[in-house]
Amino acid sequence: MLKASKGQTIIEATIALSAILLTLTAIAITITTGLSNTQFIKNQGLASKYAQQGMEHLRYLRNNDIATFNSYIEGNIYCMAENRSIVVVPGGCQVNISDSFIRSLEFSKSAFECNNSGTKVEVSVNWSSGKCSESNRFCHESKLISCFSDSLGGATL
Repeated sequence: MLKASKGQTIIEATIALSAILLTLTAIAITITTGLSNTQFIKNQGLASKYAQQGMEHLRYLRNNDIATFNSYIEGNIYCMAENRSIVVVPGGCQVNISDSFIRSLEFSKSAFECNNSGTKVEVSVNWSSGKCSESNRFCHESKLISCFSDSLGGATL
């Protein structure tokens, strides 16, 4: 009877250890997922802020330097760096804000969405996370779209 009791104790100890390890693994996964979600939400908020800053700068240009604003060519993708410099980069924009984000701009003159008058402006900010694939490293996007009237009176939408 003692031999059976010793074997049973080892089995009970193994089951108890397995349960503890399973619980610790579940806790670790929960913490890791929570941290990942927290980082994603933080980056999403920053991307929205950078997109808003980009749109505000374009509105400033439209109101105060209309010649520069009108010089942006429809169909080009422009890159806006952290210092708000705007350039066309062949092959597309690279990381240009805080070593983590890509801010790009697109202009459409007389766009249907803007009642065929004024300029449709899209400001996109992309960022990467561990959930993005190698082929699409910057798979997350925050995008703002606005219609700017041709006059200095402000946006039409």
